[in-house]
Amino acid sequence: KHKSEFSKTDMLLQVHDELLFEVSEDAADQLIDIVKSVMENAAEPVLRLDVPLVVDARQGANWAEAH
Repeated sequence: KHKSEFSKTDMLLQVHDELLFEVSEDAADQLIDIVKSVMENAAEPVLRLDVPLVVDARQGANWAEAH
């Protein structure tokens, strides 16, 4: 049985426009790319914004380190 590299990924917290995920270090960069894309294009296809949404993403061993 093949398991996704995100099978042990959890979104732990959402505070306003911030999301906190727990993911393996091996999958962190790929998850950041996916989450950024989803968030930056969240309004589409219903709405096309004239001003782009820009997402900043960081990683760390804990929230304080990543923040």
